[in-house]
Amino acid sequence: MINKYEEIISAFEIKLRKLISEYKTLQIQNKKLQEEISQKSENIIIAHGEILELRKKNDHLALANQLSGSIADKAEAKKHIDRMVREVDKCLALLDE
Repeated sequence: MINKYEEIISAFEIKLRKLISEYKTLQIQNKKLQEEISQKSENIIIAHGEILELRKKNDHLALANQLSGSIADKAEAKKHIDRMVREVDKCLALLDE
């Protein structure tokens, strides 16, 4: 009878050790995945900044092309510059408040 209980306890200890080992493995895997998520987030932030910078450069190039183009393009460029100046003026007015 005692031998049967010892077998049950021994089997329980084996299963418990296996469970603890798997838990530690999962903790390590989780830590690696968290680091990977963090790295991916940083990459996304950097890529987003690059996208914004490229969009700004694209807008500047489009404006430069408009200025060097025909009279109609120059009129459109002037309107665009006027809108930008008004927007800057609004920003300055908000800063003065």
